[in-house]
Amino acid sequence: MKIPDCYRSCQPTDVVFVIDSSESVGKMNFSLAKNFVINIANRIGKMGKNASDLTGSRFGVVQYSHQGAVQAIRMDDHNIVSKATFISKVKSMEWLAGGTWTPSALKYTYDKLIRPNGRAVSKVVAIVITDGRYDPKDIDKLESLCTGVEVYAIGIGDIFNNSAERRTLEKIACNVNHRVKNLSFYAELAAEEFLDNMEAVICPEPEITCPDQICKQAVRLGALIGRPVDIVFFVDGSERTGKENFVQVLRFIKHIAEELMLAANEEDLSGARIAVIQYGDETQQNVLVDFSYNLTHIQTLLSKAVYYDSSSHIGTAILYAMKNIVKSQPGTRMGARSTAEVSFVFVTDGMNSNKNFAQALSSLRANSIVTSAIAVGSAINLEKLTQLALKDNTSLFRLTTFDQLFATPFLRNIVQWLG
Repeated sequence: MKIPDCYRSCQPTDVVFVIDSSESVGKMNFSLAKNFVINIANRIGKMGKNASDLTGSRFGVVQYSHQGAVQAIRMDDHNIVSKATFISKVKSMEWLAGGTWTPSALKYTYDKLIRPNGRAVSKVVAIVITDGRYDPKDIDKLESLCTGVEVYAIGIGDIFNNSAERRTLEKIACNVNHRVKNLSFYAELAAEEFLDNMEAVICPEPEITCPDQICKQAVRLGALIGRPVDIVFFVDGSERTGKENFVQVLRFIKHIAEELMLAANEEDLSGARIAVIQYGDETQQNVLVDFSYNLTHIQTLLSKAVYYDSSSHIGTAILYAMKNIVKSQPGTRMGARSTAEVSFVFVTDGMNSNKNFAQALSSLRANSIVTSAIAVGSAINLEKLTQLALKDNTSLFRLTTFDQLFATPFLRNIVQWLG
């Protein structure tokens, strides 16, 4: 008999991330910083709803660049009703570029996010990520967060080998040296050991809960409860894809399902569920898998699919999926979970019919669907793909050949992005 996993939950904590979004950081590194925020949020368990909720963790984000260029996700944002909606907002943040006004960003963080939103029972942790020296015209203090806040300064790049620049990080971290972290590259933010260390900083004494049994040292500890996400894969069955590549895409989805942390059962409000729809011309939409947590069921994809070898009507397929997969139908099917982020993943070259396309894009936005587009090959319609990614270029992945879908770095990147 399988021993049930034990889960960890953290003491009530407010966590604010302050992210350098200056020109020197670059769009790719900024995306890595956003993924770090998402990874940490996923590891810290239950989310507190508001300042009067004395349980769970709350999250805020400030990204900054030149003078006055500050964007924030506030802890008191009434539109953030779950961890999934917080993560969706993080993914939608766009790189600012420009100068580096770190001290004023720290003051903004304290004055606008932390001081007005304190909870009596929580500790407050600030994690500051920067790649270099700040503009000397910024006259605010680096120690702006040092009142009742545990501040961790993460400096990325060789510049912090310089003693003067190291001193900048120490001031940000309120002169507590062990709260200064040096990384060589932004990619190290995704390293498992580094994430484990930062999790231990935020959640040093987690409460261990095991279903229907007393927790013992020997019991395997599962990861913190996976964030709830309902993923719909759209498989292009048009003649441009080709039968062999069509099969490759189905195999790719099977691989992703095997790597993701899936929900445990129908009632589980955590973890991932997967649905798959193949589409062709205006009348060809086939739901190969409805939202499922059952890996064995998902692995039957290859036996269910029939290659259409037709045209490509992705707009019609999106509207069909909204009605027949995402929306619940009382007495017949559940649809997407109310607590879950709904994510549409398109594997296509973007060469699609315009019919219903604009209406489909409006439906995606109106229903807060998070989208990603995976384009394979050199002959692609970049404009259509960018629209499918809702103009978030960090959600657009380009590959040269279908074999690259199975490259370990790409698989790891997609699993991290979706999960």
